Amino acid sequence: MHRWVEHTGELELALEGADEAEVFVAAVAALNELLDGSAEGVPESRALALRSPERATLLADWIGELVFLAETEDFVAERVDMLELGPGELRAVVAGRRGRPRHLVKAVTYHGLEFRAEDGRVRARAVLDV
Repeated sequence: MHRWVEHTGELELALEGADEAEVFVAAVAALNELLDGSAEGVPESRALALRSPERATLLADWIGELVFLAETEDFVAERVDMLELGPGELRAVVAGRRGRPRHLVKAVTYHGLEFRAEDGRVRARAVLDV
């Protein structure tokens, strides 16, 4: 699950899932929505491997990598086909399409970055500079 919270010049992305993996999957759905992932191109996939000592910064890196693919390759991820989370690392395969995504996101900020377990759910928050 995800929801957008507007800021001046920024968008706050609130994510929630039953576990950590669901939060990362929800981030893909949110970015697909934001970047208008309605591309009609040939389906493609990308393998991603990221390392970071904390889940919050791993989430920021994950979002940043998805934005980078949209900016540099016009590739918008639509879904996660494989996701493995280990201590300080993430390995995934995302499927999507090339198209003409909206180039809205400049960066993922560390301001207000959160990743926490609470009441049997995992909640995360990231602020995007737009």
